[in-house]
Amino acid sequence: MRVSTILVMLPVAVIASVLAVANREEVAFRLDPFAAGTGTALVMPLFLLVFASFVFGVLVGAATVALKRARTRRQRIDIAGAMARDARPTGQSGP
Repeated sequence: MRVSTILVMLPVAVIASVLAVANREEVAFRLDPFAAGTGTALVMPLFLLVFASFVFGVLVGAATVALKRARTRRQRIDIAGAMARDARPTGQSGP
């Protein structure tokens, strides 16, 4: 493992551990803020809610980057195909 990875991950792990120990109280998570006493609520420790939201953000970011790269790759393939068609001598058709 690289030293830079250890230097970054060690403080993150310590902060996450302190957050988990300090926030063990259960909280109710509701998607509807106006239905305070009614409806269904997800009850979980606060640190679990924070970690779950972090993981959700990482997954959304990864999906966004993957879609952006796929679009860029598709554009590069289209450009390469157009350049190949333009480079073909006149009178030839097909692959």
